[in-house]
This record gives sequence, C-alpha cells and structure tokens, in this order.
Amino acid sequence: MEIKINKIILLSFYFILLQCSPSVDDEKKENIFVIATYDDVKDWDPATAFSLEVFPMSNMYEPLLWYDAGSKPSKFLPGLAVTYSKSKDGLTWTFNLRDNVFFHDGTKFNSEVVKFVVERNKKLNGGASYIWSSVEQIIINNPLQITFILSSPVPFDKIVSSQYGAWMYSPSITNVSKDSLLKGFGAGTGPYQLKKWVRNKYILLEKFDKYWKGWKKENHYDSILIQVASESSTRLQMIQSGLADYAVLIPTQLLKTLENNPNVTISYHQSWTNEFYLLNTKKYPTSDLWFRRAIASSLDRNTLVNYVYKNTALEAKGLIPHSIPLYNEPDSLLKFDLDIAKDYLKKSKVNLINTKIDLSYVSTYEEYRLTAFMLLDNLRKIGLELELKPGLWSTNWDKAKNLDTAPNIISMAWWPTVSSPSDWFFALYNTQESPLFNLSYYSNGHLDSLTKKAWELESIEPEKAKEIYKKIQNILIDDCVVIPAVDIKIPSIRKNNIKGLKSNPAYSTIFIYELSKN
Repeated sequence: MEIKINKIILLSFYFILLQCSPSVDDEKKENIFVIATYDDVKDWDPATAFSLEVFPMSNMYEPLLWYDAGSKPSKFLPGLAVTYSKSKDGLTWTFNLRDNVFFHDGTKFNSEVVKFVVERNKKLNGGASYIWSSVEQIIINNPLQITFILSSPVPFDKIVSSQYGAWMYSPSITNVSKDSLLKGFGAGTGPYQLKKWVRNKYILLEKFDKYWKGWKKENHYDSILIQVASESSTRLQMIQSGLADYAVLIPTQLLKTLENNPNVTISYHQSWTNEFYLLNTKKYPTSDLWFRRAIASSLDRNTLVNYVYKNTALEAKGLIPHSIPLYNEPDSLLKFDLDIAKDYLKKSKVNLINTKIDLSYVSTYEEYRLTAFMLLDNLRKIGLELELKPGLWSTNWDKAKNLDTAPNIISMAWWPTVSSPSDWFFALYNTQESPLFNLSYYSNGHLDSLTKKAWELESIEPEKAKEIYKKIQNILIDDCVVIPAVDIKIPSIRKNNIKGLKSNPAYSTIFIYELSKN
C-alpha cells in the first residue's frame, strides 16, 4: 500500500524518534528516492573522492564513456563523448564530445574542460588519479574534439569510463576554497545536483533542470535523499516501513524478515566485488611470513559461504572476482586447516607468549562481525589471541593508513575503479609511500612491474595479460599478503514499485535517473 503521508515529513518524524533527524522539513517533495546507507562521504572533490562518494557523485557527474558490463557482450556507451577512435598502436585516442552540455553552475562543457580535469587530477595525485598516469600529451583539436597521446598502449576506453577519477567537473572548482569543499560541493553535468549535506546524517540531491538528456520520462524522481543510518536494524526498519526506497548492506540474517513483505523486492546481481582480509606485512607479528600463513589457514571459506553469507556470496577461488574479464584462477589458495596453521606457527620466529594481534572490521556489516568471531575462535584453537576492533569504515581506514595505529588485519571489500584485474593489484598491492588502500604495507618491485606490463597488454595481447594476472596472484599468495574470503552477489533491496533497475557489475552504485515508479 503506497504511503500517502509526505515522505519527507515522515522521515523527519522517524529520525527525531531516533534522535538523528535529517531536518529537511522545509523540503516538501513527494517524488523523492530515499537510499538508506551505512556511512557518509569523506571527500567532495571529484578528483580525489574514492569511497562511498560513488553514491551521490555517480548521479552528479558523468565520464566521457560508460561501460555496460551487464550486456552480452559488454560494450562502451557514449557519455560526454559521442564517438571515439584509436590508432593501431593504441597510443593515440581521439574523442568527439557532446555539444550543448552544461555544468550545474552554468559553465559549458568542452574540450578545454576535459584537458583541465585530467591535468588537475594528475597534479593533485590523490584518489584514483593514477588512472591518468599514461597520458603524455593532450591536444585540443577544436572545442568538441580532443586527442590523448599515451606513453604506453593501455585500454584507455576503460580509463575514461572509470567508476572514480574520470568524472568531468566544472573548472569553477578552482575558485572554491578547501574549507568550502569540506562542507560539500558539486558542479557536474549529471542529472542531479547537490542541494544540501549534513555530515553523518544525509545528502540531498535535486534534479538539474538543464540536464542534456532532459526529463521526458514519466515518473522521474525529482530528488535523492541519501540517509546515513549506521545500524543495520535501522536500515531494515526504513525499508520495511516504506521510509526508504533502497537499502544498502542489510545482513543476510535480516533479509529473511523481508521475504514475505509484499511491498519489498529482493534480487541478487552478479558483481565485481570481493571481500578479503589484508595482513599488515610491516607490523609485528604479522610481519613474519609464517605467522601470516598461520592466520590465513585459520579462515574457513566454506563455512563463510554456507552459514554466514549463504546465497549472497561464492567462495573465493582467487584474489579477484571470478566473473571479471581476464580472470585467471591462481594455482592454489592456502586451505583451511588448523593443524597446518599450528605447523606454520612453529616455523615462525614469533614468541607466542603474550602475543596479541588485532582485527579491524566494519561494524555496520553483520557478515564481517560473524567472520571476525569465527576467526577469533579458530585462532584461539591454535594458541593465538585476537582482539576485535569494530568501527565505521571511514574511521578504520584513517587508522589503517598510519602504521602506528594500523591493525594487523583489516577487513576490505573492493569494487573496481577501472574494469580490469589490474585495478585490484595496483590499488591494493602496488608500492605506496603513503598508503591509500595498500593497507598491508606490501612492497614488491617485481610485482609492480608485472602489474604495469599486464595492464599495457590488455587491449593488444589479452591472453598474455591473463597469464600475468595469474602469476601476480601466485606471488601475493606465496607472500601471504591477503586472505581472500568471498565473491559477492549484490542484493538489491528495494520497494517493489521501482522499475528500470539494471545490473551492471562495472559500477557499484545506483543510477536514479534511469529509475521510475510503477
């Protein structure tokens, strides 16, 4: 039964009861899409944003191309570029841009803007700016045509369709102070623009009337409210009661309560997301290889799939999702065996007396919590004490980026920036002086060069690239840098009156412009 009360008023009342009111009573719009999520954004600069910003920013900004990985075969679709071509050697790429496109601040989109964005991203050298590292020269042919000269033949169409770092934004960002950026900023070409942000409570987006695609489709959503609700039980209540249209990260154990709800639909989609546990290779005692192997041999993936994740995940067979193109299964993972784990401990140089290790995991995710307790129990059986440190991802991440506060083990989920196996290997394991996502503090020059080589071979000799990706996995497994857990099937938890939702594993977000109400 459709809720007749104004949704915004009802939401405000609901969150007052929870002592976390979004205070948007002044917005009296009925046609609003509400997303209940578990944490807030950290960075409003589209050049460097690299986490949960994907939810609002994918609706505010657009890249030159989109990658449709849900179609068979997968294909690139026009975005802010209508056509493109490349040279035979893969070093020269030319893009013809869309005309009559404007940013939210009124600035016109053209080739000068594209050049500005790429050069600024490279200069800032933050977030996913590494995707542009192969750009050697940018040539503006005319206001609607631009050419990139590359230093190596990388698959540049994958770069310009990246999930992060490829968004086009207005040059007016240079006039925005750092303090203003921290308070919320947005000037893209996308269908929605930033209206209001209250930190750790909500983000409100409203439709951009001058969006180049127009608003012809019936029942378009006029606004998007991304509501932060850290407790999974709260997100569950929101979707149960009709206060949310879409809920993120509802534990498998709670999904059963929605099965008989006639107003809620749950479906599972293939994704390029996997979950794993990074082991700190620089911090004692996980700096010892045999000690790390003992921990890795104590994680029971079969139990995870059958009892923790159930039908929402598949057992990991490698270090990247099995469904991504160029996946090549490694020779073997360290298997679960507590007797072998004990032997590894004996081989280590760690004095086990009074030795304690810690695990940082996302407290808003029940599957992580259950996995943490399973690992705690198994490690206790081999004589190791594990201290559990649950917290919000944003807090865990900040601590993990500083070796002094970093844990021995940290839970991680990864979805790709660039739709390539290299994205995992570069972002997570490439040598980094100041770690961003290399939270294992791993450094291997040989592996760095292999990742670069495989990436360059993807578009010209993909089978060779595939073999190198297998070799990279074998090295990381031998060095026991990471414990793979599961490949995720993404649950879509939504009201059943929503239509237009499509599965596209290349992007871990929701494109609200494509949706409408029945």
